[in-house]
Amino acid sequence: MRVTDRRTVYEGRFVRVVEKRVEGANGARGVWEAIERTNIHGSGAVVIVARTKDGQLLFEKNWRAGTESRVIQFPAGLTDLKGESEEDAARRELLEETGYAATQLIPVFLSPLSAALTGTRAMHYFAPDVEFVGKPNGKDIEEIEVLKVPASDADEFMLNLPDGEELDLQVPGILWVLRMRGLI
Repeated sequence: MRVTDRRTVYEGRFVRVVEKRVEGANGARGVWEAIERTNIHGSGAVVIVARTKDGQLLFEKNWRAGTESRVIQFPAGLTDLKGESEEDAARRELLEETGYAATQLIPVFLSPLSAALTGTRAMHYFAPDVEFVGKPNGKDIEEIEVLKVPASDADEFMLNLPDGEELDLQVPGILWVLRMRGLI
């Protein structure tokens, strides 16, 4: 499959919708629509799996406009500051959203956030032994509740969410990779 042409059909403050004309290996042609972020640098996003010194994982209950619901996720954010490294963005986002600081960030993997919809990718980091240093200082219109769950109870937590809360399925995938690599 290859893109033969592309054109912007809509551009907003932070995203644009792009129409991509494609051609398959068998010569078949079609049109796909994709969303591109206009306010990112590098891969686009960072995700932080943070574990406290006493073995608790930090989750977030975050209201998301796309689903108009509260979603259980790991702390994450955009690489939207020019000149900021992905690691610095991860440290900043963790502190802003949770009030916890990471002394160590271990790069885990880079993965697409929603491959069928956007080319934005997230660099995932593991932050062992994070410390609470003060109240989160998020300045955006976000409603984030930080949840601390013992790492040993993470599976049970994900399987038994309260009504009205949804699980971002990247969460169990990231945990699986961390388990396979012996990090948690």
